[in-house]
Amino acid sequence: MNITINIYMDLAKKLGWKSKKLVINKERVTFEEVLSIVKDLKNIITNNIDDYIVLVNGLNIKLLKGLETEIVSDTTIDIFPPAAGGC
Repeated sequence: MNITINIYMDLAKKLGWKSKKLVINKERVTFEEVLSIVKDLKNIITNNIDDYIVLVNGLNIKLLKGLETEIVSDTTIDIFPPAAGGC
């Protein structure tokens, strides 16, 4: 199974990478299992997962099964950190 993880903005600066490609020898995993493989990402977002926008092939995991969202082969995961703005 091939998975691409893309991270953006301040999160990419904190971690020092913008994209990772994973190869996992399973047919299906959950998003939580993917996080356990990418430990530096897990350490930052796990406690505040609701603050992040996590898209699995363009679909928000909050509309799917959250951390239990199933990931299959050739999946792209995009993670956007909280953003602030104002006038």
